[in-house]
Amino acid sequence: MSAVDLGCRLMLSVVLTLAFASKVRNRSSFQDFIQTLGRFGFPKPWVGSPLAAAVVLAEAASALLLLLTSLAGYVLALALFTGFTLGIARVLRRGERVRCRCFGASDTPMGASHLVRNGLLIAVTLAGAVGHEVGPPSSPLSVAGWGAGALGVLAGFFITRWDDLVFLLHGPEPMAGPPAAARKQRG
Repeated sequence: MSAVDLGCRLMLSVVLTLAFASKVRNRSSFQDFIQTLGRFGFPKPWVGSPLAAAVVLAEAASALLLLLTSLAGYVLALALFTGFTLGIARVLRRGERVRCRCFGASDTPMGASHLVRNGLLIAVTLAGAVGHEVGPPSSPLSVAGWGAGALGVLAGFFITRWDDLVFLLHGPEPMAGPPAAARKQRG
């Protein structure tokens, strides 16, 4: 198994496991996720518990398949990340303010930074799939393999805290208030 494959698999497994866990930790979290999916523009008959359950089960299955070194884990992860990216893009195109429920009860509305995050996840998924070796490992894990694995786990935890990292780098969003023209007319 290549170091790239191992690092990517572990990163994606952490991300998908935490995404799954955050959505099913209680009834309220699951309901919030259902509402978010409803804003992605799916046809009304599709939106609801069955779709949300299918998504969280796909997240869990992908994480498990990636840990079992299956290429199917990469394929499922790519489908999930692509679907989430398209849903976020649709929300942004409509100009809606929808809270991101990817990794829990974040109050951060979806924005361009979420598209960047998902683009990174798609890139990692593709890199891992390209570096994936079929069959059992031919040799014990090297130092590079251990390092890539540790880096993958750490990167997985960091990506699930994306909103916090963006806040640290860019600060809080400006306070919402009346448009500048309305403030000028009052003053």
